[in-house]
Amino acid sequence: ATTKCRECRGRPSTCATCAVRAHLHLPFHWLFHWNGKFFDRRDLADFGYVIYLGHHGSPCAHIPTTSTPVTFTIVHDNGVHSCKLHYCHCAGCPHQMSQLVRADLFPATLERTETAFTCDVLERFHLDFDISKRSVQDFVRILEQLSPPDQDSGRVKDRYRDFLLASRIHRFLISEKRAGRRHGIVIPGRDPDDLSVPCFTCPIPHFNLPEDWKDIPEELRYIHRMIFCGDGNYSLQKKTKPSDENDIALTTGRAYFVRETDEMRDFLNHKFHVKPAKETSNIGDVGVTCTGFKIPRAQRTGKFRYVDSSGVMSFLCDHVLFRPGATIDLHTTETWGQNDYAFAGALQGTSEL
Repeated sequence: ATTKCRECRGRPSTCATCAVRAHLHLPFHWLFHWNGKFFDRRDLADFGYVIYLGHHGSPCAHIPTTSTPVTFTIVHDNGVHSCKLHYCHCAGCPHQMSQLVRADLFPATLERTETAFTCDVLERFHLDFDISKRSVQDFVRILEQLSPPDQDSGRVKDRYRDFLLASRIHRFLISEKRAGRRHGIVIPGRDPDDLSVPCFTCPIPHFNLPEDWKDIPEELRYIHRMIFCGDGNYSLQKKTKPSDENDIALTTGRAYFVRETDEMRDFLNHKFHVKPAKETSNIGDVGVTCTGFKIPRAQRTGKFRYVDSSGVMSFLCDHVLFRPGATIDLHTTETWGQNDYAFAGALQGTSEL
């Protein structure tokens, strides 16, 4: 008995062959093998374990005799694993990408895939990011520390960039699933492509209001009102720096930010990049007469010189949930033009109220 698995609680030490046989459906456990001096942490693939797709762990009967297993790097929530993998070769079998997804393996690339992430590690990071705000880099470094170094190179394969992309796409797909997009679930008054989390406490006609809500006495109509509040946040800045032109947003206009149009873009570009003939204040070409509106005049416009976005402006309901399509980037200070676009987004779906 030279091999043991610490993740299989209570299981006695066995030989390597028996350990591999006992882990038919547990491909990502670490085996501790006695090397003559100490128990060395090893992958199952080091002892001949091969992951077979499409047949519940059993080999496909149509694998060519000359075919060799694909060397795969699979990242699980207990580390980075070097595995051997065989696809299904049956007639009419799913595409290799589909086979990986059905096995709960999220591929890192679409072509010549040699790296995948288990759904467990992606869900763990999603939860970890939401609660502890841990970055992708820190999370991947923890996974590397949980993994034994490669016997040839003496280091763990870096999968930071792959995980960065895969986790982003995974979160997007989860948001589509939770928003009911793939099931055709649409809340009345909402954009069919919307991915944001709605406020179910706010009155929504044909959803959470009685059929005769319009017949309510005038003195009680305030019950079905909606209260919005808007404010700017200058901490959420986007610095001016080189960026990847292929790095595009996956949820443009489908969540909390205002859906940009050519008309809106032209108006804001003219407002902030064309100097008016005569300025009456530092927030645009319209004078401010409200003595309580001091924030724009208190901002030093010079501090926004090296930012593409100086902050954001958002509208919330009185239940403290962000309204969909009601957040907009600021170019300098809070201005009426940006405020109007954000407020118009907050009013979407409220025409009957």
